[in-house]
Amino acid sequence: MYSLIDLDIPELGYTRFISSWLYSGPEMAFLVDVGPACTVDVLLETLERKGVEKLDWILLTHIHLDHAGGIGHLARQFPEARIVCHPKAVKHLVDPSKLWEGTRKVLGNIADVYGPVLPVDPSRILTPEEMDANAGIGIIDTPGHAAHHQSYVFEDRLFIGELFGVFHDLDGDIYLRPATPPKFIYEHFADSFKRVAPAADRKVCFAHHGIYPDGKKILELAKNQLSLWLEVVRAHVENPRMEAIVDDLKKQDPVFARIDDLPRSYRDREAYYVGNTIRGMLDYLRGA
Repeated sequence: MYSLIDLDIPELGYTRFISSWLYSGPEMAFLVDVGPACTVDVLLETLERKGVEKLDWILLTHIHLDHAGGIGHLARQFPEARIVCHPKAVKHLVDPSKLWEGTRKVLGNIADVYGPVLPVDPSRILTPEEMDANAGIGIIDTPGHAAHHQSYVFEDRLFIGELFGVFHDLDGDIYLRPATPPKFIYEHFADSFKRVAPAADRKVCFAHHGIYPDGKKILELAKNQLSLWLEVVRAHVENPRMEAIVDDLKKQDPVFARIDDLPRSYRDREAYYVGNTIRGMLDYLRGA
């Protein structure tokens, strides 16, 4: 009924990082996020293997390329699917040129590997206000990681995108760290945590990567971790040496310190994105 679909990218060494969530039931089928353009073939092959011939909904948590870059490609394969996104994201799906160029400036070669975004017919796109309430899918506006970020509630699942950050299950222990790329606004994150709290009595499905059974527990951990990171980074704002900030974070945040327990390829990937998270916090603290 529920499936986590891995969308690995060998060229970047990305394994168990980018994913899509599939629900396939008697009443409907939907995907939450679709990954970048370069993984569309893997996604389509997996859907075929699982016997999915029709998608009713494609739900985008946000439109960063690792979550939505393949939407134009996938929409052409499932012409009946209705696409749901944040209202601020619609124009970028219809004309993705600015999204593509902006991503290339920030991510460089990573964006080139992800591949360019194809436009989506605006008649296919629905905002939360336009979605059929009978679908039974709840939508929560959760800006923070991005202004166009939203989360979804269905049955006993909360699809959280990147609001709670990046997660890995380490055989009982967990690794978790915030995902706060520029432009980071702490108040938006804090407000989003409040908005999502009533739905946190569910299993939490992360975009990166996996599932945690106790939503209330992981919500509190994510809230406290974000506040801790901001204070640690604040202590370095006058002399922001990345290595020193990461060392302090490891000393004060035992959940993040488990980065050293991750496989080497995961650690290398995380080192890059941890830098983005810290830079977002530095910009916020400087008022940039």
